[in-house]
Amino acid sequence: MSDLIYKEIEKKDEKQLRDLIKTVLGGLENPQFFIPYADWELEQLYDKSYAPLHGAYDGDKLVGMAQLYIRQDFLQEYIDILDLNGYKVCELGGNLVLPEYRGNGIMYKLIQLQSKLAKDMGFDYIISMAHPDNIGSKKNLMKLGLEYVKTTTVNETFLRDIFMMKL
Repeated sequence: MSDLIYKEIEKKDEKQLRDLIKTVLGGLENPQFFIPYADWELEQLYDKSYAPLHGAYDGDKLVGMAQLYIRQDFLQEYIDILDLNGYKVCELGGNLVLPEYRGNGIMYKLIQLQSKLAKDMGFDYIISMAHPDNIGSKKNLMKLGLEYVKTTTVNETFLRDIFMMKL
């Protein structure tokens, strides 16, 4: 593995992006660790007003991705759960790394980039969620400075530990 490059994912890499999503989600030890993408979400992968998208590249190969969900209507359920109405809130999500690249700090670097973007965009709070058994994701969120707030069910289906940080 050479030095990785971290940058915005471009439309020209769509096949690699979709392959990354399929590979990672298809190989999860626990399918509940990731809330599946709805078809409409996959169509909005490059919509920066919905969720700016960054990737980690090993040469030209896309090996990891992270999104920063910024549309307030999409986040309203979480804003209500956390009693953050009146604040500008974003969510770290869509965090995926190919299995053979895990353990190299890629996800932490991607969420650092997304956190900086959130600050630069003037958000008040950044939130994120992880399945209670997803120890690796929870460690990365706490390392970044997000604090555990509560465990709840989101989207009426998915049990999640919710983390947040005031920016």
